[in-house]
Amino acid sequence: MFLNTSERQVLSLLNFENYVVASVLAKQLLVSDKTIRRMIAKINEEYLAYFDNTLIISQSGKGFKLSNDFKGKNIYKYLKVIEQEDNELYRIMLTILFSHPYKRRDDVLEADYLSASAKIIKLKKIEKFFKKYNLIFKAEQHYVWINGEEDSIRKAINSLILLTNNMSLQLFEGDNNFINSQVELIEEQMNQYLSYPYDWTIKLYLSTLVKRTREGKVTWDIPKITNIEEKLVSKNKLLANLAKKIIQNLSQYLNISFDEIEQILFFQTLYAINLSRQESLKVDDELAHEIIKHIILSFFDKSDFRNLNQIDRLQEDLYQHILPMISRLRVGLHVENNLLDEIKLKYNHTFVKLSTIIVSINKELAFETKIDEAETGYLTLYFEKFFLESTTNKKVLLVCSTGIGTSELLQIRIKKKVPNLNIIGTMSNRQAEKNKEYLQKNTDLILTTIDTPIKEIGDVPIIMISPLLTENDIQKINYILEDSGEQ
Repeated sequence: MFLNTSERQVLSLLNFENYVVASVLAKQLLVSDKTIRRMIAKINEEYLAYFDNTLIISQSGKGFKLSNDFKGKNIYKYLKVIEQEDNELYRIMLTILFSHPYKRRDDVLEADYLSASAKIIKLKKIEKFFKKYNLIFKAEQHYVWINGEEDSIRKAINSLILLTNNMSLQLFEGDNNFINSQVELIEEQMNQYLSYPYDWTIKLYLSTLVKRTREGKVTWDIPKITNIEEKLVSKNKLLANLAKKIIQNLSQYLNISFDEIEQILFFQTLYAINLSRQESLKVDDELAHEIIKHIILSFFDKSDFRNLNQIDRLQEDLYQHILPMISRLRVGLHVENNLLDEIKLKYNHTFVKLSTIIVSINKELAFETKIDEAETGYLTLYFEKFFLESTTNKKVLLVCSTGIGTSELLQIRIKKKVPNLNIIGTMSNRQAEKNKEYLQKNTDLILTTIDTPIKEIGDVPIIMISPLLTENDIQKINYILEDSGEQ
């Protein structure tokens, strides 16, 4: 069970005696009431899975409090114990994976203190996890091991590392120093700084290979190179040579020869982390544009791009992420996203909407690996960036009947309270009526202090505000800006 910092803060603000309303919790955590309700739903879901009971109860009109079923119990201790148990199970499975094809004594399971039934449950959990990756778990005559292909083993290791929030692989200090030196070499050769999560992806690949070599034996049973990989290599000679150099360095460091496929796999990893000097395949480029088109048109519920303003920037951002993502999907590579919980909470509307779209895309993709929540989280950030940029420097017209001094004061107050607006001028109601055609093409928003409503000017939103600009006015303006950004 994993709860993020915000969810733990919610628990710390609740008690067994008194109800606390969502608005009070929201104010403490600087989030919305809806976000609080989502966090509580997640906490209850986690506790329900382990204890067949929810931790937080609610009552309409009163708010939330902790359930008396947990009274007198250390709920934080439960959290810690459960997380420790999960992590321990993941650590055991990693040990078995890294040891392949060698057998390990079953004391690695650390099950001597368990009852017979508890031990069976533990073994079934391990077996169930390995089965997802086409790995067969064996436990016979005081030994445990797995049977399966190296490709499946790497995918299972990658998945477990993500589940454990990047648990340390406990390499020797010399191994860590060597891996860091290779990351620096890649940055130097490519003249590009590797930011998160791409530096993490490179380190994970090299760390996994080092640990597999030291604790087990790597044996590949797959074709040397496919036609697609051959084309990619031929179009990206610099990247291919760099991958070859890194694997050769690792071979010399460990004093062991690696199969040629290891160079291809590391090349795929480099290609899949968005290094700026890579050359893509035409089929990948076309697929990337198809995915982008489907995502954007589905998100905004449009049939084409004609009525989507400033969409080029969003398309470019998505392209820079989705093109290498296609390579990640092809080779079964997952990236970490340590902001995922916060993204899902803060930008829940966008994340949920994109997740629904991604489900339909995944059904059409031929890759075994599908677009996951981590990738969807990054896509969410690109959309939120687009919304923010779309609401910046909105061209606003003031329609004001008061004197010049008052209108200038109003402009100053608006610029101070809503700095991302670009006030292009002030007009009277009559002037606005005369210049409707111009305003329709050159204005994003009209703010008016006149009681007599202005006639509609195309699709330009019109908001009635006070000449003194109240807090309610500011909320209305921000609401329109946010709403227009998501339409």
